[in-house]
Amino acid sequence: MTTQTTVGVNQDAKAAEPKFNLMRWMAGYLAFWIIMSIGFAMVSQVLLPQRIKDLGAENPTAVLGTMTAVGSIVALVANIIVGALSDLTKSKFGKRTPWLFWGAWFSLGFYFLMGNIGIIAGLTLVLWLSKIGFNMMNSPIYSTVSDRVPEQYRGTISSAIGFGNTLGLAIGAFVGSYFVNSVRFGFTIAAICMFVSAMLFLLIIPREPSNKDEKTELKEGSVWKHVVYSFTPPVKGASDFWKAFCCRTFLLLAIQMLAGYWLYICQDYIGLEKNAAAKVVSMIAIFQMIASIVAMIVGPLSDRIHRRKPMVVLSAGLAMIGFAFPIIMPNITGIYGAAVFVALGQGIFMSIDQALNVDVLPSKENAGKDLGFINAATTAGQSAGMALTSAIVTATGTYDYIFPIAIAMSVLSIISVLLIKKVR
Repeated sequence: MTTQTTVGVNQDAKAAEPKFNLMRWMAGYLAFWIIMSIGFAMVSQVLLPQRIKDLGAENPTAVLGTMTAVGSIVALVANIIVGALSDLTKSKFGKRTPWLFWGAWFSLGFYFLMGNIGIIAGLTLVLWLSKIGFNMMNSPIYSTVSDRVPEQYRGTISSAIGFGNTLGLAIGAFVGSYFVNSVRFGFTIAAICMFVSAMLFLLIIPREPSNKDEKTELKEGSVWKHVVYSFTPPVKGASDFWKAFCCRTFLLLAIQMLAGYWLYICQDYIGLEKNAAAKVVSMIAIFQMIASIVAMIVGPLSDRIHRRKPMVVLSAGLAMIGFAFPIIMPNITGIYGAAVFVALGQGIFMSIDQALNVDVLPSKENAGKDLGFINAATTAGQSAGMALTSAIVTATGTYDYIFPIAIAMSVLSIISVLLIKKVR
């Protein structure tokens, strides 16, 4: 039998919140997501793949896939645990702020170490440890949307998150492409980005109200039992929650099958040498920047028309068009076509995704825990996408099959979101 957790709400703390300043909150989310995503993309899309090759791996695709597959498990577990523990945290700085603060320090250290370790085993270990710091930042950031953003502004805030994420990923890929010959210095810049993003967010948004005197009732009886309970997925009234989870996982899995391997696709699928491939990746980043600007309008539009699902369907449809381009044109033109449509699809999806997630939460009391599950779909989709690409390429010796598989994943994503009943 599954026990329930009840976390008391401190009304005085809620009353201590200042009147919601939309522009201030948007600035905070934009600062975090742009700068954090720059550091993340520099590493995931350029520096880490190139570092693996520089260290002499015989099968870089397989090594990268294995590293990210295990890393996704670490990240998933960390995301869920941090989300659950942050629900229980009591301090004069609130329950999310301490996790975000220390996560920034951990991320700074581990990202710096990744650029200065000279063996693949050490690089792998530090990459896995960096997932802990990364999720100490991400899980609390997502939870603040449920905690402190009024419902009528969630689409707009989600759009800021999506815009910042898409723009930051684009800038990161663009900047990272210029460090293929100086990878260590690139990792240092990425580490600084991770740290600065969190600190700017905490400086810009209103300070989180103190909750050190908040009364918290744990029916499980202890924090340890609550951590164990945090791995109990939501069941009661959670049908739409899991449909949103599947939608997010399938689409991000499909996108990351390409996004995590642009450098290798350019080198091994269309035959470019290292520096030429890096230039293509930098152009892809420019397309992503443009896409992020277009996608910025989707969140506010969704709030205005009170619709989430049509935007998700549109995003998956655009991504599907992008996945078809390299099949039809296995050359630079096809890669650019794929980049444009996949970037548009990703930008639109990320601009509405978080609002959809909060809308389908089965319980506000367990928001941190439940958002930990659904946000794990981001990590699972991204890392599993890279692992799937690695497995396919290793088994077949070609990238030919990843594009139709990505199309199939996009179709499953559309089916999942259309089955949601609670959200229009």
